Amino acid sequence: MADIRNNTPQRQMEMSLLDPVTWAPRMFSQALTWLGGWFGGGNLEQPGQQINSPAGDYYLGTDTQAMQISTVWACIRLITETIGMLSVNVYERTASGRNLVRQHPLNYVLNVAPNDRMTNVELLESWGMNLAIDGNCYDRIIRDGSGDCIALIPRASQQMQLFEDKDGSYEYRYSFGGDLIRYQPPQIFHSRLMGNGLKGLSPLGYARRAIANQLALSENALRFNNKGGKPAGVLMIDHVLKPEQREAVRNNFADLEAGGTAASRLFVLEAGMQYQQLSISPADAQMLEQLKFGVDDICRVFRVPSFLVNQYERNTTWGSGIEQMDLGYSKYTLQPYVARLESSMNRWLLKPSERERYYVEFNLESLMRADSAARSTFYSTMVQNGLMTRNECRVKENLDTREGADDLTVQLNLTPIQDLPKVASTTTQQQQQGAKVPTAPIKE
Repeated sequence: MADIRNNTPQRQMEMSLLDPVTWAPRMFSQALTWLGGWFGGGNLEQPGQQINSPAGDYYLGTDTQAMQISTVWACIRLITETIGMLSVNVYERTASGRNLVRQHPLNYVLNVAPNDRMTNVELLESWGMNLAIDGNCYDRIIRDGSGDCIALIPRASQQMQLFEDKDGSYEYRYSFGGDLIRYQPPQIFHSRLMGNGLKGLSPLGYARRAIANQLALSENALRFNNKGGKPAGVLMIDHVLKPEQREAVRNNFADLEAGGTAASRLFVLEAGMQYQQLSISPADAQMLEQLKFGVDDICRVFRVPSFLVNQYERNTTWGSGIEQMDLGYSKYTLQPYVARLESSMNRWLLKPSERERYYVEFNLESLMRADSAARSTFYSTMVQNGLMTRNECRVKENLDTREGADDLTVQLNLTPIQDLPKVASTTTQQQQQGAKVPTAPIKE
């Protein structure tokens, strides 16, 4: 697929003789662009290089290694399951606003059955997980004869590669069972985190040092606990031993270093032997403090408030503190994911002829489903200010509509908006009549 700047219909449109007023300037601009690219090299297609996941000697860098850290697992799970909670709607732009389109083929794919083996929640969770781990999510788009998307089949981001040629064209290559499957851009739904526009940067890849530090601390704690919680040490004797004596002492006291159930036995040191600790204890190494810092460090990578992964230190847990941090997660963590996925769906899943008429949007109100107090406050505000009708609120709560509940009302005794001029006129007349009534002084 050629770069959009070299799109033939677009160039024909720009160079069309049907537009003589702008033909000459466009022709001149095209000539300058061509000459500058030929002689100066400034417009030559030079694919840039981007390191999606940096290399290092800290650890192997596999997802399974990283996700064995509880904080990494909790952050990825939180982002993944929050995105899976959302609903996706297809809307049609109208002169007065928009209409929800339930009969669009894409609406069925995104809300009922994306393919023959997944639910819509599992599809959204696959997007969130791949974005949080690799910074990219991919789906194979299945279309019918008219070009409508009728199925989406997720592709593992770790097995997908993107190759760009010098002419600006690119293709996807998917490794599966030893084979390399090639896809053209129209066949793939691709959403990405920040990057150079071709691929997104991998959060796990660039969190390599923080993850390696947590892995090292976890391994150190595991070894310490396996040894019965005893630091490593040496036996000191005040005289020189023969080789056979040294081997006998080492064998007799091997369990002292090995730990486990043997470490609970009572050892007797004789002949002036002394046990000297070599390694420092976890308390002296401030292991707990380092582990707690590691939680915050990893949460910083995923932009997840640490209290959402059950780390409550250095966070206020009173009243509006949690509420504001929860709102911050929705605004600064979830919303960027949602915006990227929305733009990708509008770009790749809708047919080109539909993009001006239809668009796809997440419904973030799904997050209030478990918060009845927030929902009631929201509905009350919308109804009292004439922004929603009672029936619209009932529909959102999966309740039947009621007759007479389709009028927009405001706080003035919940009067229908169309009756406000009458109420205002009546009020004015009453005020004027009241002003004409003579008032007599009160007699004692």
